[in-house]
Amino acid sequence: MNNFLIFILYFFRGIKSGHCLMRKTVLVLRIIIAIMCLYIGVIPIVAQNTVLEKRISVTLKNTSMEQAVEKIAKAADIHVSYSSDLFADCAPVSVEEKDQMLLTVLNKLFSPYKIAYTVHAGQLIIFPKRTMMVKEYRIRGSFIDEETREPVSYATLQIKGKPKGVIADHEGYFELMLTEIELTDSLAASCLGYERCTFTPDSLLAQPEVTITMKSRSIDMEPVVISAGKQTKDYKKVGNRSWFTTGSVYLDTHGQQIALYIENKKQQKGYIRKVSYHLSDKGNVEAPFRVRILSLDEETGGPGKDLLTEILVVQPPQDTKGWYDVNLAEYNISLPPDGFFVAIQGVFPNDYSYYANESGAIERGKRNPKSSASDDFAPKSIHYGQRINYSGKGGGNTWHYSLSHQWFQMEKDNYSVKISAEIGILGR
Repeated sequence: MNNFLIFILYFFRGIKSGHCLMRKTVLVLRIIIAIMCLYIGVIPIVAQNTVLEKRISVTLKNTSMEQAVEKIAKAADIHVSYSSDLFADCAPVSVEEKDQMLLTVLNKLFSPYKIAYTVHAGQLIIFPKRTMMVKEYRIRGSFIDEETREPVSYATLQIKGKPKGVIADHEGYFELMLTEIELTDSLAASCLGYERCTFTPDSLLAQPEVTITMKSRSIDMEPVVISAGKQTKDYKKVGNRSWFTTGSVYLDTHGQQIALYIENKKQQKGYIRKVSYHLSDKGNVEAPFRVRILSLDEETGGPGKDLLTEILVVQPPQDTKGWYDVNLAEYNISLPPDGFFVAIQGVFPNDYSYYANESGAIERGKRNPKSSASDDFAPKSIHYGQRINYSGKGGGNTWHYSLSHQWFQMEKDNYSVKISAEIGILGR
C-alpha cells in the first residue's frame, strides 16, 4: 500500500502544466480514487476471513462456556466481545482440537445452542442467533349434517396428503393452525359415513368462523378400485380372534396406542377390507378412538409408517358389545407382503377432562361455565376412555405407544390384544 502511494506522488511531480495535461490529470485521479476505494473496501473482508482461518490447538475439560470462549480467543490471539448472560443455559464443554481453523472450533462449540458470531475490526463478536418467526393462521368452525343440521362429532380437517390435521369435539367444533407455507395446500374434511369435501385454506380463512356441511352417504363394503386383471376370490379373517378374554387395557391417556402385528405368511396379494376391535364394557364404549393401519418397521420390528393416511376417528354406539367393526374397503389399502399393524389410539377432545380413581377407572368431566374456578373440571359419574380386551399368552405381536413417543413391547408373553382384520385376497 505504501509503495502504491509513493508511485502516485512521483507521478504528480512529473506532470507538466497545460490545459490538455490537466484534463488527463483529472481523469487519472478519478481512476486512482476508484481503485483505492475498491482496495480499501476489500481489506475488512480479507481481514475477517484471515482471522477465522487461523489455526489453533486447544484442550478443555468440563469447562464453562464463558471460560472456553476466553481460552479459544487467547489461543487465536484475538479480542472477544459478548454478553455474560448469553451462556447462562450452556452446559460445561470439553474440547480437544489440534491445528484446526478457528471457524471449525467455534462451529462445533456453538452448534447445540442458538449462538452466532462474526468478526469486526479484528474482534470476535458473539451474539444470540435470531430465530425466524413463523406466522400462523387460525381456522375455527364446526361440522354439521347437511340434512339434520346437527353437529357431526369427531369429523376431521386435514392437510391433504399430509399427517397434520385436527379432530373436532363431540359438538363438531374445531380449530386448526396453519403456517404461511401451508396456505398453498388443500384441506380435506372427512368423517366415517359422510362424503369427503375439499377446500382451499383461503376460502375458510375468509370467515371468522366457518360451518362445514357434511353430506351423508352409504358405506360400500367393496373397494372403489381393483387391480387390473384381478378380482377378489376370497375373504379371510386374520389377527387375534380368540374366544377367551383374560383382561382389558385402558386407553387412559390422549394419544396412547395399542397395536397388533398381523403377519402375511404366504405373502398373499390383496387389500385390507375391515378391522375389528374387541371392546370391553368396563370402559366407555362410546368414547371415540382413531383407527390406524401401519407398516412394519424393518429396523425395530415394530409399527412404522401410516398406511391409512387419512385421520379416521370412529365412535362406537352405546350398545356395542364385544367386536366393533370398521369398514376400510373404500381406502384401498394394499396388503403388504411383510404384514401390517392394526392400532387403536385414544382420543380425548379438548373440552373434556378425565380423572383416575383408585380402581383405575377414568371419569370424564365437562367444563361448567357457571361453576367456580376450583371445581371447573369437577368429575362426573361418567366413565371415559376405551378398554380393549386381550387374551392369554402368545402376545409377542402386541405393541404399545408410550408418552415418550416410542413403540415398545411390555409383558409380551402375558397377553395378546384382541384386534383382527378381514382381508380380501386377489386372484386372476
